[in-house]
Amino acid sequence: MDERLDWVTASEKVGTLSGQVAQLHAELIDVTAQVIADDAWAGAGIRSVEHFLEIQTGLDRHTVSKLVKIARRVPELPEVMGLLRQGSVTLDQVAVVAQHAPAAFSADVAEFAQYATVSQLRRGLAGYFHDTDRTLTPERPSQEASVQISASGERFRLTFMTGDMVAGALVEQAIREAKDALFTAGNSEATLADGLVEVAHRSLAAISDPSRSKRFQVLVHLDTQGQSWLHKRGALPQHVADRYTCQGQLIPVWETDGKPVAVGRAQRIVPDRVRRLIEDRDKGCRYPACHSSGYLEVHHKTHWRDGGPTDPSNLLCLCSFHHDEHHRGSFTIHGEPERIDGLTFRNHRGWPITPTRPEPPPRPKRPPPEWQGPTGERLETRWLSFRANPGTPPTAAA
Repeated sequence: MDERLDWVTASEKVGTLSGQVAQLHAELIDVTAQVIADDAWAGAGIRSVEHFLEIQTGLDRHTVSKLVKIARRVPELPEVMGLLRQGSVTLDQVAVVAQHAPAAFSADVAEFAQYATVSQLRRGLAGYFHDTDRTLTPERPSQEASVQISASGERFRLTFMTGDMVAGALVEQAIREAKDALFTAGNSEATLADGLVEVAHRSLAAISDPSRSKRFQVLVHLDTQGQSWLHKRGALPQHVADRYTCQGQLIPVWETDGKPVAVGRAQRIVPDRVRRLIEDRDKGCRYPACHSSGYLEVHHKTHWRDGGPTDPSNLLCLCSFHHDEHHRGSFTIHGEPERIDGLTFRNHRGWPITPTRPEPPPRPKRPPPEWQGPTGERLETRWLSFRANPGTPPTAAA
């Protein structure tokens, strides 16, 4: 039986491994910088450098976004990149530096990064360099509006950001008016969130075109065992399903053994009842690492003109971009659409787009990481001060 770890030994082990991970991240960032410089990421169906890295590394899009952000600034941040190669700082620490720190202050910021946690770095740098993020991303107008939507478990999150204060006030007043209308109608506990839902109800109820009304629906799937789930998303708690099935409009979908009834060669266009179930089965574009799940197109794996049936076993969802790319001949699709892992995508040369990773080579000998970690002290931002690098012109340090 192994000896029980004490706090000191555990801290040393975790620190050493953290430093080794940081060194590997530095190597990956250096390769990414070269991939960007040589445009080596471009290929069949690949949308961006981030998309390429998601496929090749298996990392999530937030992590690859950090890798790319840092890789684009490698020449500007030599000091903090040197610390990452030594294993003295982590990927997340360097990502905050890459997001906020001007090149003219790279040395002082790198020194601070060694001793600060990620949250301390974010607070310190964002508060000190107010306009840096906008300077680093001139292609994004400061007035651009954006809406971010995410769903996880039983949580739905919607964030609306805009630099247009008038537009923001307009949205706020619409939500407040809807909340007030609910209160007047007898819902004395109505919240702003209820007001936002009411605004959505009014918008959808105002659609007069039947085809548009049919297109923009919220679909809840039910089965005979009492399970329910939201279209193209996850399972619903029973109390939520009970609430909406009591007051919602139900559209029956005929199924056999849990699958939509086959249409065969009878027609080329996928019927709505089959489309909904194919969309729900795939929950988004089937191309590797594509996150599109909004307006999907149902594709015949074996083309209809080549004798392919309009059956679930021959149908899969693709976003419009990858659907067009496939019909241009950029990549081929093989396998069984009804299996989660049943499809193989190959580029026009026949190489798999999601290759099987070979056995990793033996670890190369490298100097041990110089990992110390944050000091754990409280950050007093009022005492924070950064000096420009020696020799920096005054205009660059301003």
